[in-house]
Amino acid sequence: MNLTIDAPCKVNLNLNIGGRRQDGFHDVESIFAAFTLCDTLKFEAGEASGGSYQDEVQLDTAELPHFFGEILSPPRLSPEKNLVYRAIKLFKSKTGFDRTVKVNIVKRIPPAAGLGGGSSDAAAALLAMNTISGAALTNEELLRCAAELGSDIPFFIELAARHCPESNFCYAAYVSGRGERVEFSAAPPLDIVIANPCIESGTKEAFALLDETRASEKKLSLDSVDMRVKNCSKTNALAELSKDPSKWRFANDFLTVFMAQPSQKKKYQAILQDLARQGSLFSGLSGSGSSCFGIFPNSAAAKTAAHNLSAAWPFVRAARSLNAGRCF
Repeated sequence: MNLTIDAPCKVNLNLNIGGRRQDGFHDVESIFAAFTLCDTLKFEAGEASGGSYQDEVQLDTAELPHFFGEILSPPRLSPEKNLVYRAIKLFKSKTGFDRTVKVNIVKRIPPAAGLGGGSSDAAAALLAMNTISGAALTNEELLRCAAELGSDIPFFIELAARHCPESNFCYAAYVSGRGERVEFSAAPPLDIVIANPCIESGTKEAFALLDETRASEKKLSLDSVDMRVKNCSKTNALAELSKDPSKWRFANDFLTVFMAQPSQKKKYQAILQDLARQGSLFSGLSGSGSSCFGIFPNSAAAKTAAHNLSAAWPFVRAARSLNAGRCF
C-alpha cells in the first residue's frame, strides 16, 4: 500500500514558558496555528518483515538551504534520532504490525527552527501507519503515542481529526501542560511570511539558556515586552487572537532571552525590523527559534514581502493558515 501525506508546519503566535516541572519538562501556554508550508511524506508498505527490522526513512532536502540539509544529514541525524523512524517503531510495538515500511520525506520545513517540522512528520507517520494497518489504534491511543514521542506531536494528531471541507476559517489551538493539552478554536484566516536567518536553535539548548537567564535574574529589555499577554489563559489568548493582528499583545519568552545574547541579537533584530518594513501587522518568533514570522493583511501582500525579503535572508516563505478542510 502506498500513501502520501502533506505534514504542515506550526507557528507559535504566543509562547509563555513556566517553571521546570518534576518530570523535567516546562509548563507552556501557547497559541498554535498550522500553515501551508508542508513536508511531503510518501509511505510504501512492503511484505511482513518476519521479525527483522527493515524500515527505511529517506530525506530529500533539495528544497532547503544547504545549512539545514547539513543538520539532517548523517551522522548528525541517525535513524534512532529521526522522529518518523521512532514513530513507526513505536506504532509497531503497540500494535504488532509487522510489514516493512519505507518513507521518503521531501523536507520543506527547516529543522531546529521552531516550526514543528519533525513533530508534524512524526504525527503523519502515526496517521499513515494507522491507515495502512486498518485503524489498529483509536484516536485516543494515537494521542498517547504522540505524547510519548514529543510535546508538539499531539497538536498535529488533533489537527488531523478536524476535517470540515466546507469551512473557511482556520483552527488555532491553545496548548498547555508540556504541550499535550490541546484545545482548538475557530480563528480568522492568516497570511504569514516565515523568515529564517539560518541559525540552528535546538529546543533543549534554548530551554537551558532560558533557565540560566532566569536563574541569574538578569534585567532583560525588549521593545514591547511590557505589552505581552500576561497570565495567558485560554480565554485571554483566544480573545487576543480575535483582534486585528496589529493590536495583538502576543510575545515569546525565548525571544526576550535571545535578544539578550550579543551573538544573536543583531540577526533577530534585523529580521523582525525587515518584516515590519515590508508591512507586517505583527511580527514574532516561533517556538524556541530560529524562525521569525510576520502576519500580513492578505496573501498578495505576503507574497510581495516574501519576494522582497528573499534577497536578504536565506530562507523566506509565504504561507496561509490551514483551514479545517486541509488538515493533513
